Amino acid sequence: MSRPRPTIRHLLLGLTALTVAVPLLTLLFLPVFDAYLLRQTERLLIAESVVIGEAWRDRWLEASGVPQDASPQFRPPGQEEDSFTPFAAVLDLDYDVLEPRDEPEQPRVPLDPAKARAGQAIAPLLERAQRFNLSGVRVLDERGCVLAASRGPTGYCLRERSEVVGALEGRYAAVVRRRISDEPTPPITSIRRRGKLRVFTAIPIFSDGRVVAVVRMSRTAVSPTEALYTHRGKVALVALLFLVVTPTLTYLLAHAISRPLRALRAGAESAARGGRLTPLEVGRLTPRELVALSDSIERMHEQLSERAQYILQFATQVSHELKTPITAISGAVELLREQADEMSEAQRERFLRNMASDTERMDRLVRRLLQLARIESTTETAEPIDVAECLERMRMRDPERIRLDLASDLPTLRMQTEHFETAVGNLIDNALRHGSGHPIDIRVSRVEERAGSGDGLPEPAGRADRIRIEVRDRGPGIALVHRARIFERFYTTQRDLGGTGLGLALVRAVAEAHGGRIEFECTPGSTTFRLIL
Repeated sequence: MSRPRPTIRHLLLGLTALTVAVPLLTLLFLPVFDAYLLRQTERLLIAESVVIGEAWRDRWLEASGVPQDASPQFRPPGQEEDSFTPFAAVLDLDYDVLEPRDEPEQPRVPLDPAKARAGQAIAPLLERAQRFNLSGVRVLDERGCVLAASRGPTGYCLRERSEVVGALEGRYAAVVRRRISDEPTPPITSIRRRGKLRVFTAIPIFSDGRVVAVVRMSRTAVSPTEALYTHRGKVALVALLFLVVTPTLTYLLAHAISRPLRALRAGAESAARGGRLTPLEVGRLTPRELVALSDSIERMHEQLSERAQYILQFATQVSHELKTPITAISGAVELLREQADEMSEAQRERFLRNMASDTERMDRLVRRLLQLARIESTTETAEPIDVAECLERMRMRDPERIRLDLASDLPTLRMQTEHFETAVGNLIDNALRHGSGHPIDIRVSRVEERAGSGDGLPEPAGRADRIRIEVRDRGPGIALVHRARIFERFYTTQRDLGGTGLGLALVRAVAEAHGGRIEFECTPGSTTFRLIL
């Protein structure tokens, strides 16, 4: 069993898919990469917020005079003792980008003294966080008012911000807002270069199961462009790899198609000059269509060679068969031309009868040869045949000597009517000629020969039921010495009586052209030819 091979369509589609997939994957990768960068920024802000929030809570407890060993629980409501309470990032691919909001122009409000002192205590920490991490930090009280900030005044309230609303309710929240800066854009090589989206996070700080403060942080996320520039070496390596792989695959594909085509062309030209056809060397990437084309060309070359051999043999046999009557006619004409005046009327008549007989024999031979050629090279479309009507018409040639027995369940036969009449007509003529004057019997029946029945007969497409036509005479039979050659072209035992040796050859040609067969059976005093179509 041959291993499966790619088709030209599959190879071209594969290369096209690879070429199209890279830009498409790039377009799909950029939003994913952008969301990944935002999520990484969010995780960084969460980590900073937790540290800053716990630092503020310690300063607040200290300013409130609460001993460390009597510190209130800082876990959210419902959390068990000694259990971990991480804040999970919430930004995903379907994040919404909010428009930036200016800080409200509100008067400063009075703050809780202990919480305000705790905010002042960690203010230097917040300034350093912004300086080194580029993160904006604000610590808000339970009303959403600023207790401490990395930059800017304290005392104003941010309780209307969506992320602050969520944190005041005791849950972590994060949003993305569009960044608008009044500063000139830093160069792409600068660490301060950032994208156009800013991430805002807000985590609640708990004490005794209630929110006592909120750490709100913000930071501009790195854009995919800056990130790709940062990793430009790896990006360039991937691009270079793609630029190398695509032309290489294109070359291999072109070579896999063009090399067999050149080999097929060279083989066809060699065969046209009379040389031998070299089989195609099949490689790993040789497309299936070219392998099939090579097999078809080899079969065609074999058939043409067989046909050429057949034509040569046929021409040799025809020339041999025509040579004898032509020579006889030529000799008779020459004698008549030279000695006609010296011949008697009976002699001239004898020469003329011989010439007419040879002429008739050549005419029969030529007509039979034309019939044989049409049968062996026919490309006409088959047509349904009324077998009973055709056989009845043939019986009327000699109704007294031809006896016909037709089955009632004969299937429809599809073939050229001329071919059917030629085959059956030759069998009838042969039986009448060798039947010693006795009647002949024609028996037609249905025979079922299914595919795979083991009879060795090829199954014609769309037909399983066949017709068996048996023609039986009561003559002396066929001599044993002649039985092996009776279907050969030009083989006859009655050449002197005008036999051409093409009658049974025509029957065999019709049978083989229509997927059937011809066979015979000899018994003492009887010969039966059996034609199956």
